[in-house]
Amino acid sequence: MRKSLLLLSIGAALSWAGTARATPSTTFWTPATTYVQPYLVPHVTYDTYVSERSAMQNDYGLTVGVLPFDKIQGEVGVDSFMPGIAENNLYANAKLALPEGAFADWQPGVSAGVYGLGFKSDVSNFDVLHAEIGKTLPFVGNLVLGGYYGLNSKLMVSSSGARQQAGVMGAWTSPDIVVNRTGLNKINFIADVQSGKNAFGAVGAGIGVYFTPSIDILTGPVYFFDPNATSQIAGPGFGTAVRPSWLWTVQLDVDFDLRAAPPAPAAPAVPAQTPKAP
Repeated sequence: MRKSLLLLSIGAALSWAGTARATPSTTFWTPATTYVQPYLVPHVTYDTYVSERSAMQNDYGLTVGVLPFDKIQGEVGVDSFMPGIAENNLYANAKLALPEGAFADWQPGVSAGVYGLGFKSDVSNFDVLHAEIGKTLPFVGNLVLGGYYGLNSKLMVSSSGARQQAGVMGAWTSPDIVVNRTGLNKINFIADVQSGKNAFGAVGAGIGVYFTPSIDILTGPVYFFDPNATSQIAGPGFGTAVRPSWLWTVQLDVDFDLRAAPPAPAAPAVPAQTPKAP
């Protein structure tokens, strides 16, 4: 499963406020998934994170698969965060993966990539490297374990200013609860975590409702390990900026396929009629 990742951007110890996130294929809150967008299948996301008194910017994201191979896959993406109150509200991401079972039935999925690639200056470029390994187990679902390292030591800090550049990630996605009704294809339960007392450190959990195999909504809470490490957030209409300990997320995802449709099967030939003898 994929999902677009929203990440809080900058510690309170820094001298400016704003948010900055970049969303490769994700589970719920983290990029702890070995899933990669299929070749020429764009993934569009619109994600919100809100509470009664605060909100993050909306994420408008696009990720697309770029490798036409079965055994190695890759994706690239870009996200814009609006209202654009940060110095840089446009970020890129990229990932390569070996799909689960590509070379043997027992082989787990393996992926590695980078997110938080900014376009302006190191003040807002996180450049976070990440890698993960995952396996789908009967009756358990998909389990993923990985780690990350942020190259920008100025941004990967706790609220006290201590460096928090590295950590672990983990995720679980339940087996599909197949409904297969018009307007409701399946349901999943999801949970993931990213360690660290920095702007990325949090745990999230929720439910994924798939209206079709290519249209879904994920929703649930995200709790931060160091709320004061998150940037000040004040979306329009939310009043004074606060540093919340949790936010509720609603994430809308849509895939659409740019690959050529397979040719329609030829109609069966009509056998010739042999005239009957008079």
